[in-house]
Amino acid sequence: MTEKASVGGSAEHHEDELRGVGGTALGRGTRLDRVRALRQAVEAVAAWSHEALGDGPEVFGRFPYREVVDYYQKVGKAEVSHELVALLRGARLGIECSGRARPWSSPDAWLFDAWLPLTFTDRPMNYVSYAGNDVMSIAHWDTDGTPAAAERADDVLTAVLIADVVERETNALEQAGAHAAQRTRTTAAWQALARLADYAPLALADTAPLDAVRAALGESEADGVPEAARAAVAAIREQATPALLRAVEVSLLPVTTLHDEQMFIRSIQLFERLFARVARSLTSAVEAVRADRPADAAAVLEQAAAWLSGATGPLYRVLTTMPPESFAVIRDHTHGASAIQSRPYQLVETVSAKREGEAHRPEKGPLFALDTTLQEAFLARAGGWPSEDARRLEDAMRGLDANWRGMKRTHWGVTMKIIGKVPGTGGTAGADYLKAAANVGLFPQLTAA
Repeated sequence: MTEKASVGGSAEHHEDELRGVGGTALGRGTRLDRVRALRQAVEAVAAWSHEALGDGPEVFGRFPYREVVDYYQKVGKAEVSHELVALLRGARLGIECSGRARPWSSPDAWLFDAWLPLTFTDRPMNYVSYAGNDVMSIAHWDTDGTPAAAERADDVLTAVLIADVVERETNALEQAGAHAAQRTRTTAAWQALARLADYAPLALADTAPLDAVRAALGESEADGVPEAARAAVAAIREQATPALLRAVEVSLLPVTTLHDEQMFIRSIQLFERLFARVARSLTSAVEAVRADRPADAAAVLEQAAAWLSGATGPLYRVLTTMPPESFAVIRDHTHGASAIQSRPYQLVETVSAKREGEAHRPEKGPLFALDTTLQEAFLARAGGWPSEDARRLEDAMRGLDANWRGMKRTHWGVTMKIIGKVPGTGGTAGADYLKAAANVGLFPQLTAA
């Protein structure tokens, strides 16, 4: 029997086990590799904890992330050593008791404070910590606070995330054997990379590396795609700060050792970035409407609709390569964590329009309190604008609504393919819940009209 069905470190490595799609991750190694990784992580954290008690804030930059993350990825969070988890909890407590727990003091301190809870193995699973969402906020650390800077930072983060997917899947294709499922996944990742400019247009000023990937994909043999993809990955990483690269690297703490879960977590993180950008666009549109600038509101919503249209197909094509049996294992270990708990996703629907209580069921988590929504602001002010301005904004709202519902319909379709009609992890009715949600518009009064 191979290690395919194992999610932890209990089974020994077999040379004939399946790696890549439908199997274990490339870096898992043998039992001896995992024992060594644990020893290295424990020794490194213990040494760092001793140093941290007597050193200054710069000690956060020397935390042994590599050793800890390497061990977690080798065994999966469900099987991590209690000794290491206790050390990590103790490290956090020691920092807090020392009075130097000031995460805003530097990006290194901030990253440590946001990342450490990801290593804990609390049940039920928490969606925010599972996806590493808070860690990703470091993308905005060095920005000047302007919308343009935030958009650029989000695009670079999105690009780095898709670059990581491409690198992992390209490695799996080359090292784990080119079986059909892996080739399908890797091709989908290459295609998502080639279309990066459609959903992260500010990531690369020079799109030549992406054009090279697209050209290689169009060739009959496509032998040059791996080389072109690696060149594009390198170009993307040159745009990112060291802090952002580290945040992306350490945010991948899967619960199992399945290769598919690494792709799944990155997919969640990519969609979180997309939802966050749409939410910010809606918030900007509300501000513009309240200032009687309907053309500005229309422009940001048109851009948001373009992001959704550009991202939905490529990203879901990657996600739909998840084998149902792999997701069944992942789902069994992540009960309680559900995408309906996504804060950016909730914010999109909350900023859009007032909704009845059913739209904010308890499993979604806390609600957001807003002075007004885009729908209500538009209906209150549109009568005082020139008709062409009101019409453009209404069309932009309808366009975003159509793309948002299209994204949700695709999500429902992918869910049906992968898990069928079993209950959802967040306490919903699963695919049936998603099907119903896909019919709920962002702007119900416009939809009804």
